[in-house]
Amino acid sequence: MGALQNDVLNCFDDLFLDFDSVAEKLNIHVNQLYNLKKTGKIGFKTLLKVAQLVSGADYHRHMRDWCLKVTTTESIKHAFEYAAIKRDTGLLKELLQVHRADQSLLYYTQFYQVIFNYMTNKMDPGELKNCVDILKIGKDKELRILKSIFKCYSLYYERKFMTILEVAPEIEKDISELGETRKGFFMECYLMRLSEILAPAYLYLKDLKRARRYAEIIINSNICSKTNSDAYYYMGVSYILEDGGSCLRFLRNSLTEAFKTGDTSIISEAENTLKMFEGFFTYKSSGIIPSGLPHAEDMLLKDMNPVLRYFGLVGSGSVKELISAYSVYTQEFNFLFQSIVIEDLVKAGLDPIFANPIKDTQLTYKGDVYFEEDFVRSFTFWSADRGVNSAEGQLS
Repeated sequence: MGALQNDVLNCFDDLFLDFDSVAEKLNIHVNQLYNLKKTGKIGFKTLLKVAQLVSGADYHRHMRDWCLKVTTTESIKHAFEYAAIKRDTGLLKELLQVHRADQSLLYYTQFYQVIFNYMTNKMDPGELKNCVDILKIGKDKELRILKSIFKCYSLYYERKFMTILEVAPEIEKDISELGETRKGFFMECYLMRLSEILAPAYLYLKDLKRARRYAEIIINSNICSKTNSDAYYYMGVSYILEDGGSCLRFLRNSLTEAFKTGDTSIISEAENTLKMFEGFFTYKSSGIIPSGLPHAEDMLLKDMNPVLRYFGLVGSGSVKELISAYSVYTQEFNFLFQSIVIEDLVKAGLDPIFANPIKDTQLTYKGDVYFEEDFVRSFTFWSADRGVNSAEGQLS
């Protein structure tokens, strides 16, 4: 009996569950379990459900072990994506070490090595495009989609928000063609990744309803504390023009999720981000940039951090500097910060009758991406009550 097969069957025995009971709880056909007992094979999504059945919210401790015990090529590919989307760099590093010599997985080990380097900040975000461009993927449909998604990540760092929206519908179409059976896990993960890039793209284009929708998808998916932290950041910044209190409360939620990761770099970034936006609101009320703010070298995006960049562009707040900042943001289609600068111009004497129509500019998109907000369900099988609208997900 294989190690994984033995582990899973022992879990059932420990819980005094027969196959019929397990199948009913997992909402699967009982033949899948008899096939596991006979051949040792089990679908990856089913394995993830088993882990959640056994340990609830603590399911990842089983999955860390089981991802290293899966033996089929298909399951190993799933394990790579599971480790990456969970932001478990330790597990991903182990998987890369174990399977690096497997020629049938060559394209996967090369691709996920780039993802590992990206997640561990071993490459500058500006280098991502070149690293992804040179990756070979053969005829692998899943890697082709993943490559398209990571090209969108690089478009974000290039601040090409409109381009992201132009290519996203085609990516979603490719994802939907994977099917919800054997490739269902990849579908969920890739839609989650698409949400991670659409939320900030819509945010800076000032389509705040859509930005919040995709942030909620991420939070409701509850994949890991890192993605939750990012999503609360997007939710917070989406309120920067409307409600400073809500903005900062969401950013504090982002910091709370960052602490759960135990990753000092993620925690530091969230702490500094909160300080940045507190400084932003101090400036907006007093006209004085507060001292003691984090420096560019303390931030992931360095001097391209949105608040630092804003302070750099508006300078002393002169009309000339504000007009220059307005021009920069307009050229980038960064309508969120463009609107912030327009508010500054009004304070500096620009006629509101002239300014408000510009501030309220809203783009019309040729294409759109749409999928159900609760489509990514594999990571929340253990609890139907976790989400942005639940008690845990609400503002504190």
